[in-house]
Amino acid sequence: MSRTLLGVLSLLLLGGYLALCLDVSRRRLWGRPRHLLFDPMAALIGRRRIWTWLAPKLHREQAALSVLFGGAAVPSRLLRQAAQFAGYGYGALLAGLLLGWLAASGVLAGLGALLAVVLPLMKRKELHGKLEARRHSIVMELPELLSRLLLLVNAGENVLRALECCLERPAGGRRQDGHPLYAELEAAVAAMKRGESFVFAWEEFGRRCAVPEARMFATTLLMNARRGGDTFVAALRELSHLLWEKRKAAAKTLGERASSRLAFPLAVIFLIILVLVGTPSILLMAGG
Repeated sequence: MSRTLLGVLSLLLLGGYLALCLDVSRRRLWGRPRHLLFDPMAALIGRRRIWTWLAPKLHREQAALSVLFGGAAVPSRLLRQAAQFAGYGYGALLAGLLLGWLAASGVLAGLGALLAVVLPLMKRKELHGKLEARRHSIVMELPELLSRLLLLVNAGENVLRALECCLERPAGGRRQDGHPLYAELEAAVAAMKRGESFVFAWEEFGRRCAVPEARMFATTLLMNARRGGDTFVAALRELSHLLWEKRKAAAKTLGERASSRLAFPLAVIFLIILVLVGTPSILLMAGG
């Protein structure tokens, strides 16, 4: 690729970026401080024709954002996420072209084009990684919650009071801040205190958690809470046993993943040691 072509492409991308910045200066996006990279991309992507074509293709990202943020302001969050994808790609491509033009190297331009594809994919993977981490944390904590609930119900507490006690840590009386399961549990308890029906509150709990195990927990509460007595306790005990088994299986899977990830670095270290030990012997043999 010639230096002239690299310069022309760089000027076109830079001119387009400046034009988008001028468009952003006429309006304020998202009600927050302007971002030099993402806001111009949002101004471009947010145009009706482009967004109408692009939004349906981001349905997986939309579902992930809906789960992560409880369905709050999903369209604006989706636009922001798409602007980040485009901003990283645009910035990498522009930087690659500018460096390629300055160094008269097509390799740098090609590297920029490669990064323009890789960086948005990495950000997309990061978003889905956050969703998977949230689901995993709920699955790992749910048996603990259910064990405490079972203990309190056996002690004679009613369901609502037992759930309120489960929102506190076993020691110190502090709340489980930041954990998605306890955040959704707190929202369900608050909904019942506001006068929402028990059924509605727990259906919303299962929907917002977006984890099959949490839906099983909510269904068990809905089916057995009104009956009470031994039937409810037996259902909780059976579900607790099932969820503990699922937690053991999840922990085993994580351990297998960790061991498989360690195999490659160990093999590399072994080869390095082999080279360091074997090279002097080979050199001595060759010199002899």
